[in-house]
Amino acid sequence: MALLKIGGVDMPTPSEFSVSIEDGVKAERNARFTMIIERIATKIKLEMSWNVLTATETATILNATADVFLSVTYMDPKANSLLTKTFYRGPAAVPMLFFNDGVPKYKGVKFNMIER
Repeated sequence: MALLKIGGVDMPTPSEFSVSIEDGVKAERNARFTMIIERIATKIKLEMSWNVLTATETATILNATADVFLSVTYMDPKANSLLTKTFYRGPAAVPMLFFNDGVPKYKGVKFNMIER
């Protein structure tokens, strides 16, 4: 079983994987200068990166995240189990390590998945 599945595709195990729980709030101070906070929604942000990858592994990850909205199955620390939710991908960084005899070797892939 994969730690991470994106768009129905098992991903290679990330080198780094972090779950952020983010609250969308409306916050303001009242006449007594007391902070009033209204929680609008709580969303998950997954931060992930992979170290040195082959061209095939890199293509698998990038192709699996090509759609705007994606079904993502991940290990959720609050639920202590695998959860599936809808996410979109933030910008992806894909630096090349070297290019040798026409074969690229990538330093890795790094991006965030943000809950819809």
